Amino acid sequence: MQNYTRGDILLTLKILQAQQIGRKNLSKFLGLGEATIRTLFRKLESEQLIVSTRQGQKITEKGHLYLIRAPDFTLPKPVQGRDLTLSEYNLASLVRSYSCNVRNGMQFRDAAIIAGACGATTLIFSHGKLHFPDNTPVTVETADYLIKEFNPQEDDILIIATAETEKKALRGLSGCLGILLQSKE
Repeated sequence: MQNYTRGDILLTLKILQAQQIGRKNLSKFLGLGEATIRTLFRKLESEQLIVSTRQGQKITEKGHLYLIRAPDFTLPKPVQGRDLTLSEYNLASLVRSYSCNVRNGMQFRDAAIIAGACGATTLIFSHGKLHFPDNTPVTVETADYLIKEFNPQEDDILIIATAETEKKALRGLSGCLGILLQSKE
């Protein structure tokens, strides 16, 4: 049985910020069982972050405030790993103004592996270029592709989780997103 993570809480609220969604659709998106999603919804309802309606779950004002306090990130998006990743399936999320919290990216790699992915790559956007946390540049072709896909701004980071399946890549990225809350505590 897979339990939900802090990253799943962030992803759920981010999805509900854009649209109402039911248990089955969220279960499919997050790669978690419906029973786990029910438990997640009960937790979020008890914290008054969401409410249940006939059309599905809906984020509350308190839920919006929770997201505002967390680092801003994009919903996961499939990307071509090119020369950056180890596996076939790669999902990425851009985190706004987060580079000052990145030491070497190992915290994201470790979180992704613990969550079931093969790993995660962390890139920083500064001075108009994408580079690794140690300032090693990304190849021009890969940087151009990722900049076009995500439109990063100064001090944003890009986290790319990689795995043998899309579900495992999403679980890995969810683990990485859970790290974002640790920096706010």
